[in-house]
Amino acid sequence: MTIDWDTVRCFIEVAEKRSLMAAANTLGMSNATLGRKIDALEVATGLQLILRGPGGVALTDQGKEVLALAKAGGDHLFQMERLAFSLKSDRRALPIRISTTETMVSAVLAPHLSLLWDKHPGLVVDLIMSTELADLNRREADIAVRLARPKSEGLITRKLPEITAGLYASTGYLNGRDPGSLDLRHEKLAGLDDQFGDIPESVWIRQHELQQALSVQSSSIYALMEVAKSGAAIAMVPDFLAQRHGLFRVSAPPIPVRKPWIVFHRDNRRNREIRAVRDWIVACCQNSFTLS
Repeated sequence: MTIDWDTVRCFIEVAEKRSLMAAANTLGMSNATLGRKIDALEVATGLQLILRGPGGVALTDQGKEVLALAKAGGDHLFQMERLAFSLKSDRRALPIRISTTETMVSAVLAPHLSLLWDKHPGLVVDLIMSTELADLNRREADIAVRLARPKSEGLITRKLPEITAGLYASTGYLNGRDPGSLDLRHEKLAGLDDQFGDIPESVWIRQHELQQALSVQSSSIYALMEVAKSGAAIAMVPDFLAQRHGLFRVSAPPIPVRKPWIVFHRDNRRNREIRAVRDWIVACCQNSFTLS
């Protein structure tokens, strides 16, 4: 029996997407080509791995067992690819890949890289901006920082310092008005859009019946900051960012505190370089979120 990695990779994609068409689009091949690869894998193994239907594909029991082994093998191959890249590039160390949000990368981690290199000058980091939790089991990242605690098997989570937020406006928007006496229902508000789902900030807006005042939404905290700084609207943003930019806090009911988490795979819990980066992330958060 001969099985090549490309065919196995195709099977993993089909199994995860539950659709030949979706998997084919991701892999950049036609449905027919992908179908032939799955057929070839079934012939090579002598097993029926998937069931095709009008609603997509489903794994057979045998397919589920093969998938578990295929993904484990994929993890090792992914690590080999990273190692080969590092050696080819003549790097002394593999980059530590950190997946987190735009705000964490730009406002918290990037400004404090010197703290990391003061203690560990040889470390290389890859800061990946993403709103999705990277698959740490498949080593898409070594460390993730997220605002929700994931519960996937094999992952370890550690709580980071809390992030407080408020409503903030510029002097231009206030135009001499008292920020403590505004009727928010008659103001222009800026907040996060629904890309992140039913997050606490969105729930807060509904609870206080401020939907009609929500004049602009964005998936970017930095965009909301620029809206506030320009004087166009009152923005819901983290306190530490608003303080940096000299914005004025507008009186409002308390906004829910966000609780970020650092996430890593249990296999890396004793890796000294990854531990050093984890400690650095904690220090970055403590330095950034502490208000003066």
